[in-house]
Amino acid sequence: MKRAISAVLSLFLIVMLVGTLVGCGADIKAENERLKTENTNLKSDSDKLRLEVQRLKEELQKASEKDATISSLSTENDAFKKQVEDLKAQLARKKK
Repeated sequence: MKRAISAVLSLFLIVMLVGTLVGCGADIKAENERLKTENTNLKSDSDKLRLEVQRLKEELQKASEKDATISSLSTENDAFKKQVEDLKAQLARKKK
């Protein structure tokens, strides 16, 4: 009796296991393919974003260099303005 119950339970478990593997096989394969495609798309997007980040870093570096140049030229311009004012003052004194 115990053998019969054990055999029936074992057979039932085997049938359930095989049924699960066979029944879900197509769904699992489809899901796997979908995930592979999504993974490929995400890698592609990641590569694009890396390139964009690199381009933005280069633009930021160029902007920083331009900002430094503008600052330097502004300082030079202020010095020239002071020289012009000094020269105007000297001319005004010489005229008197």
